[in-house]
Amino acid sequence: MTHRTSLRVAGAVAGAALLATGGLAHAQDERTLDVDIVANSLGIHIPYMAALNEVLPEMEGYGAPNVERNSKLEVITQSVLTGSSEFGAGDAISTLRAVEAGADLKIIGNAFTNTSLVFVANAETIKEMKDLEKDGVTVAVNSPGDFTHVMLIKPLQDAGVDIDEVNVITMGGSGTRLRALLAGRVDAVPIHFDQAQQLPQDQYTVLIEPWGVYDNFLGEVWMASGEWLEDEANQRAAVDLLKANIKAFRRAQEDPEWYAAAFREYGTQDTMATASEEEIEAIRMQLANEVNAWPRDMNHRVAVYEELMPIYKAAGAVEGTVDLDTVIDTSFVEQALKELEAE
Repeated sequence: MTHRTSLRVAGAVAGAALLATGGLAHAQDERTLDVDIVANSLGIHIPYMAALNEVLPEMEGYGAPNVERNSKLEVITQSVLTGSSEFGAGDAISTLRAVEAGADLKIIGNAFTNTSLVFVANAETIKEMKDLEKDGVTVAVNSPGDFTHVMLIKPLQDAGVDIDEVNVITMGGSGTRLRALLAGRVDAVPIHFDQAQQLPQDQYTVLIEPWGVYDNFLGEVWMASGEWLEDEANQRAAVDLLKANIKAFRRAQEDPEWYAAAFREYGTQDTMATASEEEIEAIRMQLANEVNAWPRDMNHRVAVYEELMPIYKAAGAVEGTVDLDTVIDTSFVEQALKELEAE
């Protein structure tokens, strides 16, 4: 039984209980969204996890969504395409590539902005960037051509490394890549900086911090089917999902205690449940201020995609043939911000 199926079974049981207590009418008014997200939740993911599990259900008309996790970003895109999920928090590049192939998808907002991924290497085998080209050296990314791969392009180019000479393999999930690095199966991986902090500092080195390289970067974005968004009720759901996400961004910036509680509740790394206030606050401050992961206005702009498109094309991730103004729909974020301003 999948997680989503188990949630639906649980919902049916809850519905029967509500019927016995006269609460069924209220339950029928609540909408349960189907959402696909990434496999692991680290510090950067916490606001949108809280948005799904706390903020959205606090809003009138919504229960907690059915959430499915996938380690492969392109699978999230496919789930939206096939209609098995209504929203996906997936990869902008995979979405753009699907649109180039004829898919009807819209990118409607950011699950977070920039990235907390860093590129970490075994210090014994990688002394400098050029060592990545050596025979026997292996780099693992989520999938060649997605943002975990593309984030390497500019800094490697700047260091004179030919990405085509680097042995790059596919390995989905930052937790899986971390374990592979520790086991010596690979030599360098993109993982989240809060995962990298758990590594012995004398044995591993951080080669790239993207927020020091890119003015803007895109990690996980909210996507939905264009046809699905033609329905007014679905448009309303899109606005409300983004409102919940923006509210969570702002809470994460303003309320350390709220963020710490959500960090322990929704984090998937074992150490997150028992992390100290000091450890969590250091992560929160870096994400809020240095990485700028949770902008108050979500920073969902076509200009960001125009800025990154040359890098996407250089990586061979996309052909660059899509009309960004058509695919990047900013209207739902604009409406969400307008409604938040009025509240």
